[in-house]
Amino acid sequence: MHLRLRPLTLALIAAGTLSLPAHAQDPKPVETVTVTADSLQGKIAVNAEALEARQAQDLEDMFRDTASINVGGGIGTGQKVYLRGVEDTNLNITVDGAAQGGYLFHHQGRLNIEPELLKRVGVESGPASADSGPGALGGSVRFETKDAQDMLRAGQDIGARFSAGHESAANATSGSSAVYGRLGESLGILAYMKGRNSDDYRHGGGDLQPATASQQRSYLVKLSLLEHGDHDVRVSAERRTDEGDYFIRAHMPEFSRQSQSYQETERETFSFQHRWAPDSNWIELTTKLYQNTLDLDRIESQTFSRSRNIGGDIRNRMRFNTGALQHDLTAGIDMFEQKTDNIDYEEANGPNSQDKARNIGVFLQDRMTISDLGIAWGARFDDYHTDYGQAGEIDGSEVSPNLQLSYQATDNLRLHAGYGEAVRGAKTREVLLTGGAVAVDKDLKPEHAKQAEIGVEWQGYGMLAEQDTLNLALTGFNTQIENYQAYDRHSDPNYLYNLEGDVTSQGVEASVNWMLKQLDTRLSYSYVDMEDENGDPLGDAMAIGASVGNTWVWDTQYQLVDTDVSLGYTLTGVERLTDVPEGKHEKPGYVVHDVRAQWQPAAYQGLTVSLAVNNLLDKEYSEHSSFTLNSGSSMPEPGRDVRLGMSYSF
Repeated sequence: MHLRLRPLTLALIAAGTLSLPAHAQDPKPVETVTVTADSLQGKIAVNAEALEARQAQDLEDMFRDTASINVGGGIGTGQKVYLRGVEDTNLNITVDGAAQGGYLFHHQGRLNIEPELLKRVGVESGPASADSGPGALGGSVRFETKDAQDMLRAGQDIGARFSAGHESAANATSGSSAVYGRLGESLGILAYMKGRNSDDYRHGGGDLQPATASQQRSYLVKLSLLEHGDHDVRVSAERRTDEGDYFIRAHMPEFSRQSQSYQETERETFSFQHRWAPDSNWIELTTKLYQNTLDLDRIESQTFSRSRNIGGDIRNRMRFNTGALQHDLTAGIDMFEQKTDNIDYEEANGPNSQDKARNIGVFLQDRMTISDLGIAWGARFDDYHTDYGQAGEIDGSEVSPNLQLSYQATDNLRLHAGYGEAVRGAKTREVLLTGGAVAVDKDLKPEHAKQAEIGVEWQGYGMLAEQDTLNLALTGFNTQIENYQAYDRHSDPNYLYNLEGDVTSQGVEASVNWMLKQLDTRLSYSYVDMEDENGDPLGDAMAIGASVGNTWVWDTQYQLVDTDVSLGYTLTGVERLTDVPEGKHEKPGYVVHDVRAQWQPAAYQGLTVSLAVNNLLDKEYSEHSSFTLNSGSSMPEPGRDVRLGMSYSF
């Protein structure tokens, strides 16, 4: 039996015994909790209350109203995120500053995120900035969890929140509890736990989808010392598990050699963040240290796969002027060391069952402004080393420059363009497939992305009605990934090599957002053309990306006047994808409707009742980024899903 210590569980038990005394100090203003997605064409903001109204339970719920982000796979453990068609394995993704490195198994997702914990999500889809971290071939995603100070209401020094919910499609029940408090004026303490149990979900049309029943558990303990003199300190420990009797290939239910196995995926993240910002334009020093562990335990098949990242980041932000030119300059160094292990309990594990990778980066990014012109430029230097066991080692160094321009042409109109490069040299293999004989191309090169973007934004007031706001945005983009490292697991020995051509993601994004008093409505559009290394339609390629039909998302939120009720509606329309690889099936289009309502009675402060119905018309469909849809079958999405939730904070 493989035994693992549970330090986070012990910490939660200890935290639960704490008694937080009330204090008489005047509370500091509490920042509104939002979840935001940032890109060069503007910002898409979804507040935490909207996530609660949606009864968000997984990655697909989280990005449901964002046309340029797709989540395929159906079941939570099989979900993968695609940004402009590029799979999350090629994105720089962090949780509280901890890099989510590691690629455990190509038939499963690698991101294990609890939406209820999130304070904000930052998405950078344009050319990579030097301070975005290493390996951002297709962009970066930063998840940040809530602090105790975000949970406390004005005037509170101690509080608690309890929630419960039910989802009809999977007959799922969930519940969470959180206790939080403030010691003195600055120190916040938060302890959180959540459980969710579900049966096999019913997909559109009425049939049950086998091997999708699951159990999920989430835990977080976080200390946040904020505005303590010139210092902010955050220390967090998080653990999330997902287990069930799943198909071994979780996102390929109709595979001919499919079988089930009870398995558990787990993420443990420990993070330390410190910010020192004295009264000086020359010092805003931020330090981050972390350890992140991803595990896949296939209990019945007696295999255990692990990826562990240890790393850190130290950077300083400086603001100064040189004549009329205003500078916002960030300089720093980051590093990570990743180790992967694949253990077969029934066989001896040789030197090829472990990979080790290390990257040290030095970066400089200057965001300058002069009058109506913005100029951002920078570069990062990455020194990398990867050890593939008996197959040998590779090392090297690369420089990645970037340049971005923006021009405020009028009070309403802004133009922007940018170019950036990103490099990934330190890359371990897919963990579950390691262990056998392997050979590495002696001329193996680092992966190299070249990203270009151009766009326009327009904002007007009082255009369609008095006191309204109208935002328009249009962006064109092109990303080319050179030297993508492919792994031939069918050769003997297995072979790691570079693709000869470039993988390309190019397309257009557009959005219209209109706001008037209690009404906020937004229509977004995404067209992405994915091509493989031969210039042919990509279709879907695991660990690289997926082709998706033109996507339209219309999201509307309305607060009923003089009531405690808000209403919401989301329409997602995906056009049929006809540009597919030769001999493959076209991907059928679909339209899905979601509705929601939320009641927060003023007479019962802290009470929130949420009702959501996803896939209102019970459409049978598969998300275009779900694997094997080009072969005529794929994981179907849940059918009509009525979600009822209630939370109470006091």
